[in-house]
Amino acid sequence: MAMPGNGLQVVASHERAADAVRRRDYSVARGFASPWPWAVLTFALVASAGWPKTPPLIADSLAYRAMALGQFGNIGASITGRVLHPFFVHFVSRAAGLNIDQAFLAVALVTLALMIVTLAWILGYITGIGALVLPLLLTPVLVDDMFGLYYCQDLFYAALLSCFFVALIKGRTVLALILLFALYLARESTILLAFAWAVIAWFESDFFVVAACAALTFVGLFITRKFAALGLPNVHHTNEFVFLALKPPFDSLRNFFGIVLVPSEMRGKPGYSCTPFAIVHLPRLLSYGSTREFGICRFDPAGPLLTFTLWLSLFGIGPAVLWSLFKRTGRCMLVDSPQWLKLATIYGLLYFLIAPAVSEWLERDIGYGWPLFWIAVPALFLQYYPIVPPALVTGLILENLAACWIPYALIVRSGYQVSYLATALGVALAMQVSAAWTLIGYHHQGNVCGHVQ
Repeated sequence: MAMPGNGLQVVASHERAADAVRRRDYSVARGFASPWPWAVLTFALVASAGWPKTPPLIADSLAYRAMALGQFGNIGASITGRVLHPFFVHFVSRAAGLNIDQAFLAVALVTLALMIVTLAWILGYITGIGALVLPLLLTPVLVDDMFGLYYCQDLFYAALLSCFFVALIKGRTVLALILLFALYLARESTILLAFAWAVIAWFESDFFVVAACAALTFVGLFITRKFAALGLPNVHHTNEFVFLALKPPFDSLRNFFGIVLVPSEMRGKPGYSCTPFAIVHLPRLLSYGSTREFGICRFDPAGPLLTFTLWLSLFGIGPAVLWSLFKRTGRCMLVDSPQWLKLATIYGLLYFLIAPAVSEWLERDIGYGWPLFWIAVPALFLQYYPIVPPALVTGLILENLAACWIPYALIVRSGYQVSYLATALGVALAMQVSAAWTLIGYHHQGNVCGHVQ
C-alpha cells in the first residue's frame, strides 16, 4: 500500500496502466497516443467555433477593457483587484503596437493555445491517450464562456491554472507557488485553491507548502485590495466584505430555489427586472450600505432549472463518471493519490458545488470546476478502469460530447425559456443515468481502493 501523500506508487500505477492501454490487443494507434496533433486540432476547432464576429463587449468585459486602458475610477471595486490580465494585455498592446482590442484577442489566442497544450500534455501523461483532449475540451465552457468572452479573465486564469498543475505534476513546488501568486493577482477566488492545497499539505505534513500558501494569501489579497480601492464602491455602497458575505444567501435563493430578492438599488438591472409581490423594510440593525428595503419576486423555476441543467451538462457525463468512481471506491478514492490529483479533485469539486451560491453567471462560474473533470476524473478513471473495451470508450466519448452540447443549445439558443430549460434538464439527466448505468454494468478489473496494483 502506498503511503498517503507519497504518490510515487500511484504515479507508477498510472504509467503502468497507460502502458497497458498501449499494449492491449486492440492497441491504440500512435496518432491517438500523441497529444500534440490533437492539441493543434482542438485549438483550431475551438478557435473557429468561438471566433467572435464582433468584440464581445458585454457585462464585465467593459470593465476589464477599461482597466487595460488604465481607467480604474469608473469600475466597481469587486473587479479592479483582478489586475494581472488587464495589465498583461496593456503590455502586449504597447510591445506589439496593437490597439487594446487587438491585444485582448491576441492574448486570448495565446492563452487558449497554452491551456490546450498543457492539458494535452497532462492527459497524455496520465492516460497515454492524447486524443482525449479533443472530446474533453471541445465544449461550450471553453468555446463560448472562456474564449468567446475573451475580454474577461476566465481563459487567462484557466491557462495559468493549467500551468500550475503541470508544475505540481512535475514536482516543481516553488514554480507552482509562484504561479499561485500570479493566480491571486488574476482573481481573488484563488483563496479557494490555496486553502485546498494548504489543507492537503497539512495532512501530508508538508508544512512548507502550508506556510507558503498562508503567506501568499496574505500578500496576494493585500495587493489586490490596494487595487480594489482604486475602483468605485459596490452598488450597495457597503463594505466589500459585507458585500461578499451577502452574496451567498441572495444567489442561493435565486439559483437553487427560484426566489429573487431585489434590493431597491438593483431594480431594473439585468437579473433583477421582475416585479416584486412584497416589499420588506429592513430594521436599522439589519440595513447595510444604501440598502433599506428589498422586494421579493414570485417563484421563478428558471433559476433552479438552469442550475441543475448546467451541473449535469456543462462537463458532459463527467458527473456520472465521478459518481461511478466514488461508488466503486468510497471515501478512500484519493487515499493513495499524489498531491496534484487530490488538489485537482477537491478544488474542482468545491468550485463546482459552490459556484451557484455565489454566481450571477452560472455558465462561467461553474466552469471554474474544470480541473475536476478535465484532469482528475480521467486520471482516476484510468486508475480504477485500466482495461476498457474501445467500443465502450468510443460510446462514452460520443455521449460526453452530446451531453455537453444538446442541453446547452436548448437553454442558450432558446433564450432561457422555462419549457426549454425543463427539456434540457431532462436530456441532461437521461444522459447521466445512461452513462452511470453503462459503467455500473461494465465488469472490470482495476485497483481496489487502498491498493496499488
